[in-house]
Amino acid sequence: MILTFRKTSGSAGTEEMLGTVDASHLDAESRRIIDLRLEDVTDLTSSHEPTNAICCRYEIEVQGPGRAHNLLAVDDEGDPQQPTFRALSALMRTLGMPPP
Repeated sequence: MILTFRKTSGSAGTEEMLGTVDASHLDAESRRIIDLRLEDVTDLTSSHEPTNAICCRYEIEVQGPGRAHNLLAVDDEGDPQQPTFRALSALMRTLGMPPP
């Protein structure tokens, strides 16, 4: 499974590549934890859309066998306690990436 992270800023209309991680080389337990983190992000983003044009949007592209979809996580004006943002941060830390 390959995960690609991007950040889009609504106010400036800019897109920033945050990184790509190939999780297929990780051990089974690490992949299981990543799958759980992806489920958390999916559950939280399924009905959540940005409420303000200045919000940042984080896109996670997931590619692999049986997978090819995008998950969106929204940073509501920089609130680090927002559940969706916390789930995104946890996923990125699990993958060894710096959180947003």
